[in-house]
Amino acid sequence: MSLKAQLTDDMKTAMKAETLDSYARMFNDNAVNFAAIRTDYPEVKIKTFAPKILDAMKEVNYRLLEETAAKDEQFREILESQRAYLAKARAWTVVSDYAYIKDNQGK
Repeated sequence: MSLKAQLTDDMKTAMKAETLDSYARMFNDNAVNFAAIRTDYPEVKIKTFAPKILDAMKEVNYRLLEETAAKDEQFREILESQRAYLAKARAWTVVSDYAYIKDNQGK
């Protein structure tokens, strides 16, 4: 293997490791901080946006993505690839994470 190929391989390995490490740290920090908020500020109510607001945000986001994709071929290819992947990933999430949490809430 050439030096360039080896360095490329090493860089990809390092990026994958950093991505996993960052995700794990972020997940942990969010869990710890959320627990602290619930303990230190029990009067704080955690809410989500109303469905009407979420729908409006999704609509604007979709429109902006479509407008950008119409102007940029590479962006369009990436967007299509991402959407295809998310369709698979979300289907799996429903079976794995969501079903597990739903079936084991409070156990």
